[in-house]
Amino acid sequence: MIVYIGMALAGLILVVIVLKIYRTKQYHSAAMNVVFAKYTYSKLSKNKQELVRDAAKDLVLGSNTKLRGFANEVERYGWYALAMEALAIPSQVPENPAWNRVKNPYVAIHPGNSMFRAVTGYLKKEYGIDVKISDVKIDKKNAEQTT
Repeated sequence: MIVYIGMALAGLILVVIVLKIYRTKQYHSAAMNVVFAKYTYSKLSKNKQELVRDAAKDLVLGSNTKLRGFANEVERYGWYALAMEALAIPSQVPENPAWNRVKNPYVAIHPGNSMFRAVTGYLKKEYGIDVKISDVKIDKKNAEQTT
């Protein structure tokens, strides 16, 4: 009996570890998209920036989410990453031209997640690229709306 309980407990611990690894990978992918999108967007011409904004709005409106607009940089650049992927605009981060697949940037990662520090720190160290991701809510008056 005790052996079965021990095996069940070990199995449960293994499941928790696997889920933690999976979630960490999801956070990492979402954080990379946000950071890479902010950097890439800043390198685009005004015309391409407008195309990205419009494509992001279309993606949000075409999604199954009830949320609209971008309450913070994490949401904005998460959707911009998907828009740039849809427009075939590669990431401008050296050696990282591809975008990660993220289903819903509204919930993929939250502002202030420690993964942002890891990704921005790596970019600064490896490429001298300094990107800051604000976790401050965007003022509703100045927020970019999709409707």
